Amino acid sequence: MNRAQLEALRERIDALDPQEHAQLFEVLKRYTTTYTKTQTGVLVSSDALPPECLRELERMVSFYADQRKRMETDTLERTTLSRQ
Repeated sequence: MNRAQLEALRERIDALDPQEHAQLFEVLKRYTTTYTKTQTGVLVSSDALPPECLRELERMVSFYADQRKRMETDTLERTTLSRQ
């Protein structure tokens, strides 16, 4: 991944909820022990992560975004149907 792709991934990760962050952290721990825990989260250098870890994180983030979109669509459809 190039720097722009890594930055985009970081922004997408920042938008996730705490449960999703926890799941991503479990993946990170499988690939590296080099991270810093702070009061606001976990800091990890993307340079310390192998490409397969970054691909797995990207797949997970895409999955979360897809699921969120499906849930929003479903909620909108339910609201529309309940008004009829």
